[in-house]
Amino acid sequence: MPKQLPDSAIRPEVANLPDYNAGVALDRFRDTYGIECVAKLDSNESPLGPSPNAIKAMQDAALGVARYPDAANQALRALIAKQNKTVPENVIIGNGSEDLIGAIFRAVIRPDDHVVTICPSFGLHEFGALTFGATVTKVVFKDDWSFPVAGLCEALDAETRILIFSSPSNPVGPAIKEQEFRDILAHANPDTLICLDEAYVEFIDAANKFDALAILAEARQPWIALRTFSKAYGLAGARVGYGIASDPAFIKALMKTRNPFGVNALAGSAAIVALADQTHLSKVLNLAKTERARIAAALEAMGFVCAPSQTNFVFFNTGVTATKVAEALRLKGILIKAWLEPPFLNWARVTSGTPQENDIFLAALSTIKSELDI
Repeated sequence: MPKQLPDSAIRPEVANLPDYNAGVALDRFRDTYGIECVAKLDSNESPLGPSPNAIKAMQDAALGVARYPDAANQALRALIAKQNKTVPENVIIGNGSEDLIGAIFRAVIRPDDHVVTICPSFGLHEFGALTFGATVTKVVFKDDWSFPVAGLCEALDAETRILIFSSPSNPVGPAIKEQEFRDILAHANPDTLICLDEAYVEFIDAANKFDALAILAEARQPWIALRTFSKAYGLAGARVGYGIASDPAFIKALMKTRNPFGVNALAGSAAIVALADQTHLSKVLNLAKTERARIAAALEAMGFVCAPSQTNFVFFNTGVTATKVAEALRLKGILIKAWLEPPFLNWARVTSGTPQENDIFLAALSTIKSELDI
């Protein structure tokens, strides 16, 4: 028999981490439940998929897969820099923004460092810090789901190494207001790295938008803003994310802590073309904004409490342990994500899919509500 890995071989910081709460792949769902998925609403994927031009770019790029891609991703970095009024040296590309979150923690965190984030939050914001022995302070959202600005300011101290949070928030949905953001930056120590995860930034309504990059550029602190092609651009399976940072030296350090070939040639080609197809992006955003409002209204009409959303999903209180509701929906071929982060175990996140998928979800949930006596 092969020798079993001894428990002592794995660092306790890693062994004690919870599993990542990932969505379910369609083939795995089919194998497990023996039925087809009729509404996949657990991973915030775009129901319209990527730009057809991006798919064509991947097909064309496939002819060259015998060669390594450009490790520096120069063409994509130059395009992103131009769109965001910065220089390519301030941009880094990763295998999804998750890749860059890991690279940041590998580059910056020391054992016993202090990291501050919000709760509920994207799991990797916490897990990445815990992996390296850091202490994480999680500040809970206010009852009205506005950002806990006072709580964050109170949690930040002179020793805080990183402040990391998403806006719009994943899994909750609201976006931080400009003055709230300015207040947090004014309070944070000049040596604290500010990491703003903007994975859902494209979905923010015009009335709630502000230029976070411009505000960060004026800040006293080092900073990095993270974005992705997985959501609004529909390239979740291609895995492309990027970061825009305050300092080329920081980007150079992150280049050392991410995979040298972090983005494959097909994904990089698709991202370049996807950025240029603003017509397709507008269709995706308009559908998401219309459907998230319709889903929230329907959920509230059923008696469920919803958090306000500036994303392509809705976070709602199921009234019972959310895994029970999610499992009941799975038996009907519908996937949503039950949240597993205390104290929000009664909450679930549902992606804004196609109108047909959303109708299927809402009808099934109405039935389950009666069956579970919610």
